[in-house]
Amino acid sequence: MSEAKITTISEFFEHSGLAYRVFDMGRRVSKLNTTEFADFENAQSPYPLPFQRSALFGIIFWHPQADKQHYVWFLQFPLDEQGLLLQSARDEFLVMLLERVGESMLAAADGNKLEGALKDSPYSFTPREDKMAAFNAHATSELGLEASRYYPDARAYFTGKSAKDSWDQLGMQGVADVAVRDANSEQTPGLAANLKSLPAQPFHVLCTFLENASPSAALAEQLQQLLADQLTQSQPDTSMVCGCLRAASHSEDSTLVDEMVELTLDHPCSRNIEVLAVIAGRCWQSLQHSNIAQLYVEQLAHNDAGYPAFSQLLADLVFVPGMREPVMQALRNPQRSDTLSEHVGTLFG
Repeated sequence: MSEAKITTISEFFEHSGLAYRVFDMGRRVSKLNTTEFADFENAQSPYPLPFQRSALFGIIFWHPQADKQHYVWFLQFPLDEQGLLLQSARDEFLVMLLERVGESMLAAADGNKLEGALKDSPYSFTPREDKMAAFNAHATSELGLEASRYYPDARAYFTGKSAKDSWDQLGMQGVADVAVRDANSEQTPGLAANLKSLPAQPFHVLCTFLENASPSAALAEQLQQLLADQLTQSQPDTSMVCGCLRAASHSEDSTLVDEMVELTLDHPCSRNIEVLAVIAGRCWQSLQHSNIAQLYVEQLAHNDAGYPAFSQLLADLVFVPGMREPVMQALRNPQRSDTLSEHVGTLFG
């Protein structure tokens, strides 16, 4: 393997004879296809799911002749103003990598050396425990591997086949496996039917992992009903509102998600900064609709954390590919409120 030929991480794996899969680890844990990743590496397209102006992703790799032994990298690279990869950072990473591993990566035994090559690298990071569990759930499912040993008990719990007080006996990895493997499968009916009877803690943990999955329409409908029930209360539980939005955010029924976001933004509780952050961070696709985007920026202008939160959430939102134009149109609306006008004036002043 010649150093001169390697200009991207994708090329490194291809020249090494290693198979690999890439998963976003920023806004949510989700698979990135190889073409999408290659275009990003070559600065031909922005990173699809930027988080705090960075690209965070996990790569699981293995040698085809030893496909039971897998290795993982978690990498973080800075993005430029257009959301494109800073080539200098990627080049620096590759130089360090090639210096540490040498040129012979064709044997499966080299995997340990390759996995350890990132020690002390400024471009590696350790995901939070819940992100790691979601990554493991996605990786094992994608590669056709068995779920964790915690999966059967977790599935029994969330489909109502075991006692509600057995929650403490479950493992986090099992909940992640349930979200990834069952949220849009034949297990959905049991999962959806049991959702409303879950105690608060199991419900919120499940929602945390469902945001990394693609829940079925049936499951999203139950989340919509729970959300609607909360919004009829005199003082809605904002943690429940956030949980329902998170869990449904990437449902296969996008129209239903749009309805949930609009319903929330029509309620005063959406001025809570946590609710607004969840919508921007997990349900941003709903904001591509002009009417929903207008509702969002108005509630954001009146948020309970003031102007700094307004500017911070907007800056993060417009950095997501496809979001700048609908947000800017909403900010320019001549019928905007006086408060929004004041914030816009400060923002661009």
